[in-house]
Amino acid sequence: MDHRRNRKPHAAGESFFRFLFLILLFLSVLRAIDLLPATDTAFSPDPSPIPTEEPLTESALPLWPQPISLSIANIETSIHSRGLDLRGSEPKILIYHTHTTEAYTATKASPYVQTSSYRTRDAGKSVIAVGEALAQRLRTQYGFSVIHDTTDHEPPSLKTAYDRSEQTMLSYLERYPSLVLFIDVHRDASSDTSDYVMVDGLPTARLMCVVGQGTKYAEKPDFETNYALASTLTENLRHIDKRLARDVRAKTGRYNQHVGQMNLLIEVGHNANTLEQALNAVPSLAESLALALADLDEPTPVSDDEPDLRQLLVPDRAGIDKG
Repeated sequence: MDHRRNRKPHAAGESFFRFLFLILLFLSVLRAIDLLPATDTAFSPDPSPIPTEEPLTESALPLWPQPISLSIANIETSIHSRGLDLRGSEPKILIYHTHTTEAYTATKASPYVQTSSYRTRDAGKSVIAVGEALAQRLRTQYGFSVIHDTTDHEPPSLKTAYDRSEQTMLSYLERYPSLVLFIDVHRDASSDTSDYVMVDGLPTARLMCVVGQGTKYAEKPDFETNYALASTLTENLRHIDKRLARDVRAKTGRYNQHVGQMNLLIEVGHNANTLEQALNAVPSLAESLALALADLDEPTPVSDDEPDLRQLLVPDRAGIDKG
């Protein structure tokens, strides 16, 4: 009697271990045929990470959908291979403002004191704030070496502001011969308060590049190079949203685009936009610019027998500052 009672727990234990062995054997078979993830590998629903030569932080990943893979590594590699390495301790990009006091529609979130219609000397509420956001984005997101100049070029007369911003550019170029790209950040003029697009759920100001031909000047800009860069930037913006960028506008003026190797005049929204809408455009602008620089090729001159499609008119009511 006592002997049989002592055997029952032993038989139960054997049954438990047989059951456990069968479970382990079953799991091993499943793993062998790839139906279960390995225990030392975290499962990810996306098996195709962005290729990169260096680890990327979350903030370094693209913020907007693009038709091609984007990473800091392949942008910098491409730019470096074209002799346009924009990294390093020496400044490579100068952001400045010919019309320094240009401002946007004031809101409760961004009020300001006007010096004249849609203009303010409050740098935190004018195009200077947009230029600073762009400079910070290019530095932190892409590692570019950027100077942001906030000199007020408007006094004593707005009509001669380009003369003074030219002197600022030449002064920087003399001090830093490493500079290869100059970006003059403006805002356009319009009365259309509904003229914006939604990007990543945020109301975003539209952008436009202006390229000068320097028709009346003896020293002319490198129009072909500047136009090629502006066109590529515009197309990249339109990959994000087809209405995010207006057509490149070619004009007979010079806009100081004869200084240095490459120049951009970028209208970030207009006075009927808000500062918030203009700032919302900065991530798209920075990404599109980085891609444009990485993809810059020698421009193809337009034949005299072909219509010059670069003479594009802005198809809406947006204006353009004189200069």
